[in-house]
Amino acid sequence: MATAAEVQGTLQVLASRLAADGHFLKAIQCYTAILGQSLLPADEATARLQLAQLLLEHTHNVSDAKQHLQKADLLVAQLPGQPLLKCEVLAQLGRAHKYLGETPFQRQCYLKGLELCKQHISSSSNNSSNKRGMAEWAVYFHLHTAESYTTEQDSLKAAEHADAAAELAQQQGLLEQQLLCIMFKLQVIMLSWDRKEAEQAVGAAAAVLQQLEQQGGAASPAFVALLKLQFTMLQVMLSIHAGNFEDLAPPNQNKSPIVADLEAQCESLLQLLGEQQQMPYRWLPAAALGALVQLLAAIILKPGGKMKQALLHISRGLQLVDQQLAALHVGPTTTEASLDHISTYEVRSCLVLRVLLLEVQQQLQLLSTSYAAACQTACESIALLQRFPGLLGGMRPSVHLAAGLYAQSMNAFNEAQAHYAKAAASHDSHMRVCGQCMAALCILAQEGIPKAASVSRGRELLGELVESVDSRLGYAERAVANIASGLLQLAAPDGGSVEKSDAKQRLSKALKLAHGRLQNHQVVSQVLLFMAPLQIQNADVAGAHSMVTSSFTLAKGALDLPAQVASLSMMQQLYHHSQQADKAGQNANYLLRKQEELSAKIQEAESAAQQHTLVLKWDL
Repeated sequence: MATAAEVQGTLQVLASRLAADGHFLKAIQCYTAILGQSLLPADEATARLQLAQLLLEHTHNVSDAKQHLQKADLLVAQLPGQPLLKCEVLAQLGRAHKYLGETPFQRQCYLKGLELCKQHISSSSNNSSNKRGMAEWAVYFHLHTAESYTTEQDSLKAAEHADAAAELAQQQGLLEQQLLCIMFKLQVIMLSWDRKEAEQAVGAAAAVLQQLEQQGGAASPAFVALLKLQFTMLQVMLSIHAGNFEDLAPPNQNKSPIVADLEAQCESLLQLLGEQQQMPYRWLPAAALGALVQLLAAIILKPGGKMKQALLHISRGLQLVDQQLAALHVGPTTTEASLDHISTYEVRSCLVLRVLLLEVQQQLQLLSTSYAAACQTACESIALLQRFPGLLGGMRPSVHLAAGLYAQSMNAFNEAQAHYAKAAASHDSHMRVCGQCMAALCILAQEGIPKAASVSRGRELLGELVESVDSRLGYAERAVANIASGLLQLAAPDGGSVEKSDAKQRLSKALKLAHGRLQNHQVVSQVLLFMAPLQIQNADVAGAHSMVTSSFTLAKGALDLPAQVASLSMMQQLYHHSQQADKAGQNANYLLRKQEELSAKIQEAESAAQQHTLVLKWDL
């Protein structure tokens, strides 16, 4: 007859094999049977840990997993040694608390683990290999503590723990972990867009990445490739925010070098992942990484008017993110309530990506006057927010801004202003400034309101931006703020020469930013059109004509019908001013044709009455 120890050993081997072969429920039964035996504290703690890991990863029994881990924690606390086992138990217990949304208890586990690591690292009796192992655990606990603080929007404490983790990783020569910690801090910094700190983090990450590449022979080439791709993506995001589109998409090249580099890096990484290499860390699922690359490519190409290329990237990105959502068992009717704890975090990443892809797609559709398609895209975004209100709560201001842009294109100015006001109420500085400025511009565009009243309301909306535009804002925000404040000054009925001179300076700044930094053809086209009347007032009709012609050329290339109509209307004024009757007649016919085309586009979107009304009235 087999002894208890033999039964335990047999069940342990069987459980390990079943888990390795993917028979997780049978493995769970084996571990449950093991716990029915009389076990030593260390053996019982190990069995409970292994059982809890299976429950967390392959079932919905988070509460049961937490109970096993709590018992395991009590057991290992009685043991004189076993520091690595204690760390593993605390890490998994923190994970269980995370799945249950118990952030304070989650962080308590990580801080307890940190204290344990510090005690063993400082102990002179431990050998170097044990110290290195405990240092790796300390990095883990620091990083996960930092992550827990980000869920509570405590960026300061999150950055402190990320710094501590990076410093410890550097001391132990853990280059991969050091780079990971620096990039985590970079992402924390990006929440507040502190350019100076971001540049320092980028420099530190670049130095470590260079060391990694020079060192060679990494335990996991796929891990290094992932870190490199993530670093490149973060750099691109920072450049986009800073408005360095001249570097991202040189105007004299058909394909952006950075887009080509991102796609090559992503393809190389996917190939390495296909070889089933062990990965100690995963930023995003593989398909979601590809979708993010496509999103960044579209954002880079959009300002330069490369509409077809940008839309192609968006289409690819949507296919990839839908592929990943399907793999996570999220279909067209899935709701937030039906998600399990295991997939929630990856599902959220994919859903946010999908909303961002739809946002850029809608911008491209509005720019090219595809209003019916833009309405459909906006409805998709709204539907996602309705199905996943908690996971996508942070995207609500962005979707309001998109709805406002559609409403304004439809000349539904009241609804547009209401959506912009919702966006302006956001805690995000970018969204707040964009909402304020778009609301002010919307008021100026609305007919039937006395100029004095619209200017007064516009100034109220802009607030401090009326007096000066903060240089700490991103270039895109500075451009739109200069446009809005400049046009308000021009529209003021009591404005004198000083105000008009200041308005011209602001529009000139916006033009310089749009042309030089942002490489944004649409903004350049609009600002040229705003500045043309100032040239006429200065008796520079030729200069005004040149501006309007350039504006029309850019608008025509982007299929931007409203801008074309505005340019042709201004051109009509110029021809009348210079008494060129023949050209005025030809231009009038062309203008009428474009006005009819624009009217047809608006009517097409309005004909889908249910969708049209949904976008205009959503959440107001």
